[in-house]
Amino acid sequence: MNKIAFFALMLALGLVGGCGNKKEEKKEEKDLARISQKQDKIEVKAAKARLAPFEMELVSNGKVNARRKAVLAFITNDVVRKVHVKNGERVKKGDPIVSVDELKAGQQLEAARLSWEKAKLELRGRLMNEGINSLEDTLDERVISKTRLENIKLQIGYTSAVKEYEKAVYDYSNITVYAPFDGVIADLEVKEYNQSSAYKEVCSVIDDATMEIVFNVLETEIAHLKAGMEVEITPYANDKVTLKGTVTEVNPKIDENGMVKVRATTDNPEAVLVDGMNVSILAKRQIADKLIVPKTAVLPRQGRKVVFVYENGRAIWKYVETGFENSREVCIESGLKEGEEAIYENNLGLSHECEVTLINKKE
Repeated sequence: MNKIAFFALMLALGLVGGCGNKKEEKKEEKDLARISQKQDKIEVKAAKARLAPFEMELVSNGKVNARRKAVLAFITNDVVRKVHVKNGERVKKGDPIVSVDELKAGQQLEAARLSWEKAKLELRGRLMNEGINSLEDTLDERVISKTRLENIKLQIGYTSAVKEYEKAVYDYSNITVYAPFDGVIADLEVKEYNQSSAYKEVCSVIDDATMEIVFNVLETEIAHLKAGMEVEITPYANDKVTLKGTVTEVNPKIDENGMVKVRATTDNPEAVLVDGMNVSILAKRQIADKLIVPKTAVLPRQGRKVVFVYENGRAIWKYVETGFENSREVCIESGLKEGEEAIYENNLGLSHECEVTLINKKE
């Protein structure tokens, strides 16, 4: 009897405990469902559609040219005695570049000087025969006519002697090639102990303090580009650097491809730009009062454009028509109102009226 009572008591306790466990399990399931529901909410960022001036961007490819570039050549031909610089070296105006041997030029100068002195003696003798005692008297046409004096000079070789002397002075003064302005040396191939006549050019001196950029734009853009307009210049070799430039001229002629040539200049203090370098050109102009949203807010769906708008914790699907766009923003022509919050981040997987969490409420 006692055993029967004991087992009955244990069975009752087990049933009570089982009911309690089931209630706890149901509570846990509900809590997990709530947590899962919260975790299923997609975190997004949104920005208010705003009415503001819109920055149109014109992008083009350009080529960098030095505004000043001198290709130097030998004036006096002889053996190259000294090369004073190397490629990439910076020079100042008047710095020596290369020198040829001065012996031959010096001898030619002395020979020309002697020939000139001899011609002067002969001229003096002929003038004395004409009754003229000094060269100063030849300045007075009452003493001797200009035509008669020139004929005498030609007959005795005085004129040719003067020309040869002037050329010899010029050649001797150019045995060294000098930098015509501040710049950097390029294309130097000259070697010492070679004849200067073996080289068509000595080198180039490039003034890279200010560079010119030449680029083409479509003929439809010609009305929007004017001298004085600011542009941004970014080298493809270093896209982390952007320089400010100014349009200097727009060629008023359209080529056979429907393109217009434009030139701009920029300061180059850090020598970032190099002659011949390829760059990207960005020109900006403003269009008044457009409804603007981030470019990433606009998505293609079912052959149309869609923006998800944040409303009361949900993403609302709205069809839109777009207009102008640049690298960051796009103009909305219809489908949105000013102040509506366009979701622009983490919006690719959204569906209409799905629950979302806005994580940038202050923006």
